[in-house]
Amino acid sequence: MSIGQGVASCSYAGTEAVKQYACFVALQLFRHAYSLFISHFLLIWLLFLLLIVAFGLRLSGWHGSLWPRYAPNRNVDGGANRPWQFDLKDGISVALLLVFLAAYIFQIFYKETFAYYDDDMLTEFSVQGRNFPAPVWPDTGRFYPLADQEFNLLRFFTRSPAGYHSLVVVQLVLLVGLLFVALREFKIRYRVLVLISALVAPSFLISFSGFVYPERNVLFWLAILVLCLLGYTRNRAPGYFVGCLVATHCALYYKEPVVLFVVACAVARIVIDLRTRPVSTNRHWHAIAKDNALSLGMLAVSGVYLMLFLAAMIPHHSFSYVAQHSHGLGTMLVAYLQIDWLPLILCVVVALRVGWSIWCNGQLDPVWDSLGVGAIAYFVSIIGLRLGSGYYLAPVDFIALLYLASIALVWLSKPTRARTLMVAVTFVVILFQGVVYSSFRIVERKNIIATKSHLAGFLRGYQATTKSDTVELFFPFADNYHLMGISSYLRYEGLHLVGQSLDSQGSTPRFVIEGHREFVDGRCVEYRDYSCVHAERASPGALIVVLPDDDASKREVEQVSQGSTPLLSVNACEICNRKDSWFRRLHAVSAEFANRELPEHWLQLDVFQEQSERVQN
Repeated sequence: MSIGQGVASCSYAGTEAVKQYACFVALQLFRHAYSLFISHFLLIWLLFLLLIVAFGLRLSGWHGSLWPRYAPNRNVDGGANRPWQFDLKDGISVALLLVFLAAYIFQIFYKETFAYYDDDMLTEFSVQGRNFPAPVWPDTGRFYPLADQEFNLLRFFTRSPAGYHSLVVVQLVLLVGLLFVALREFKIRYRVLVLISALVAPSFLISFSGFVYPERNVLFWLAILVLCLLGYTRNRAPGYFVGCLVATHCALYYKEPVVLFVVACAVARIVIDLRTRPVSTNRHWHAIAKDNALSLGMLAVSGVYLMLFLAAMIPHHSFSYVAQHSHGLGTMLVAYLQIDWLPLILCVVVALRVGWSIWCNGQLDPVWDSLGVGAIAYFVSIIGLRLGSGYYLAPVDFIALLYLASIALVWLSKPTRARTLMVAVTFVVILFQGVVYSSFRIVERKNIIATKSHLAGFLRGYQATTKSDTVELFFPFADNYHLMGISSYLRYEGLHLVGQSLDSQGSTPRFVIEGHREFVDGRCVEYRDYSCVHAERASPGALIVVLPDDDASKREVEQVSQGSTPLLSVNACEICNRKDSWFRRLHAVSAEFANRELPEHWLQLDVFQEQSERVQN
């Protein structure tokens, strides 16, 4: 029941005027308090962060020192681990990682501008000097209030695509450094292999290629969480304890399924602790609680998240986002199995280790096995909601890689030819799959951005030569969302659109966005103020635009362009348009065509000018 419905129903709760008035006032106060809660949520989050830090220091037994003195840890073979001393092979490995990282960063910047999907979240707010509101959207059932908030601060320093990507790159470099330290049990050459495998995973690459993927921040805080968990397990330092709670509190508010990961991980740690305690050990609940203070603290932080989540969602009971974006279970599973085998391998290995612990009295690792259980909980939540996208499983892939690498390290402490071969084959398969599908996603992203940038340049030149006050742009295949996206990008490029307050600039022609879809109140989409006009076909003199991500065949393009003059044709990827190309078969990781075949017109841009009325058959 909505708040408005509550007011209506409350008026019938009593027949007396006083009761009605009291009920009305109470609901109005609740409505005002709820509005303040939503609009000032980030301040509430910050207040809880401070309380969590204080709570963590108290619970960790802090007495003035956060970090212990450094002492070299021991390898699994008993030898001292010296992570900063390496031989020639390690030096070559580090050099290879630096070269790879430089190439990775180069592709992040290459051909970038605000022309990709959801970039309107920046061009509409941060780029224009306005704050993007915290994404607490009860009407659609979304609650991830920290997403994209970093760009509200970055706008004070830069508003260019390169400047915004610089923040992403800094975050990437810090994450790689955190992982390099966290994997201190490994020889440096093996750390490099693990890091490269993570970087080429499609979900990881997608998260760090754009701006608006919350998984990028989830990965960053998960890296801090892993580092602090490992550090706390070694020496129980209060700094690591507080770091775990802070990382948990930050990660939770970037993506809703993270809470299941944290709860499952914390519960698994407690269960593993209980199973590994000798029977003769004091099992009083005080002792158990003290030994599991960190796990209980993580559960408490998750409880705060659930409390705030319910406070935001309960008055609306709407989860339309999930309903609109869910796919068929079979289709989604097939797509995930094509592009990402890591969750499946993770589930199999965790199941085998749990079975080994139950039936063979094997000892589970309190850090890695609990993280593995948490990643499986995250995976199950995504599958249960039937949400499919190439980057949704980035946290699962991230933990899975670290988990499998750590288990392999222990497994190979007693190497055999069979074990070595199995680990090597698994690593090669994971690496090959990541490289292949990530290459597809890079090609798709960069060429969509490049062709739309080409379109903006063409239109800028066209408006300088036309004598008309308006130029009609007819998009025969684009849907409402894509029309909004191209409108946002064209306005960012300085082109004036009909319906915008900035379009009255002297005698500069204005562009009219037209399409054959229905538009409520003349808007492309209801949540953005861009004007779209319904048209069954292009008017004489109008420009017909076929975008690189339109779902159109060559025959359909030929039909819509009959009676028109070609003005621009850009084929961004020749090999991508061959019917027998193996590259096209990788579309399961595509942003738009993961669940259907690639159109023949994929990654091509065409602009025609309608010259006369069509001849009816």
